Amino acid sequence: MNKKTLIIAGCSIIGVLVLLLVVVWLMSIFKKNYVTYESVEEKIVGAAKKYYKEKPELLPVNDGKYTLSYNTLVEGQYIKPLNELLKDGDNCNAEIYVIKSGNTYAYVPKLNCGESYTSVELYKQILAKTDVVETGSGLYKNEDGSYYFRGKVTNNYIVFGQKTVKKKKVDVLWQILSIAPDGTIKIRSTEATNTKTDYDSRFNVEKNSYVGYNDFELGIIHSYLNELAKNEDILTNEQKAKLKATQLCIGMRSEEDTTKDGSTECSVLSSDNMLFGTLTPYEYMRASLDEDCIKTTDKACSNYNFLYDKEAKLQWIITASPINNYQAYEFNGKFFDLSSTKNKKVVYLTANLNEFAFYKSGTGTQSDPYRIFKQE
Repeated sequence: MNKKTLIIAGCSIIGVLVLLLVVVWLMSIFKKNYVTYESVEEKIVGAAKKYYKEKPELLPVNDGKYTLSYNTLVEGQYIKPLNELLKDGDNCNAEIYVIKSGNTYAYVPKLNCGESYTSVELYKQILAKTDVVETGSGLYKNEDGSYYFRGKVTNNYIVFGQKTVKKKKVDVLWQILSIAPDGTIKIRSTEATNTKTDYDSRFNVEKNSYVGYNDFELGIIHSYLNELAKNEDILTNEQKAKLKATQLCIGMRSEEDTTKDGSTECSVLSSDNMLFGTLTPYEYMRASLDEDCIKTTDKACSNYNFLYDKEAKLQWIITASPINNYQAYEFNGKFFDLSSTKNKKVVYLTANLNEFAFYKSGTGTQSDPYRIFKQE
């Protein structure tokens, strides 16, 4: 092969390579840039916020749950069609819920792409991955279709909210107590409130002293819980949109009471729905596997109980005594005791996750807790 032929062959090869590079470059320009399902959910939230920012007159006026059509956002060019965002977008549909609570709005997308990806409610994920037991530690089922954890379980942790420690955001862990028949999940924070409150400190006529009354509805603790629900000290408005306000079980309970089914505490319900509450004696008692956990103040209730916490701070619960009108129960992480309502203590909050608490990740262990928000 002469020199001229080699030059022609070399130029041909180079030309082919250049042509291939140009083709690849053009393909990269016109190729659809698909994103993840989680990214689509985030884009939907951003699009909904932008839509209502430009059209504030369309925002719901009354508290409640509303829907926003995905097509409305597409037609307004706030977001692309699903088949341009997802590889299997033709097989997907999206529902958007707008939740108004007071002066705050939350936007919750629910994506359904069949077997590829579906926004799954957390309670469904828990029930699908957790065996129901009849003895020992685990998840128990009641006749009414509700579930509750009992014993030394280690797979009922969930991240919900964050706190600032040394200028860094740290996840706050909660423990799952139970699942109601409608899928509502009751959780309890492992963190105490930063501030203390008295149960009540009004002037008690019978005691002729400012020792307060143990009427929860009129007590300072009632106002305290409501105030925590209004501000963003504990949870942001976006996080609170995952909660369901419910009536609290505020029935009074004696020290000798042996019930563990809530029939005593739930015989009286709060007149208004509340976002935050506290643990009740029956919930702590039924979580114990010890047969000697019989009465309200039995110390044996701390045995074989995932709620036992020897490091816990002294805290108020909302359950009061039917004997003395100035006494309510305190809890030290081990057992219950009666205390004068005038004393100041922290609170470990309980809350109820609603139907919009969609599973994101986690197995429920302390090192790999359930998450309903994308991990930052």
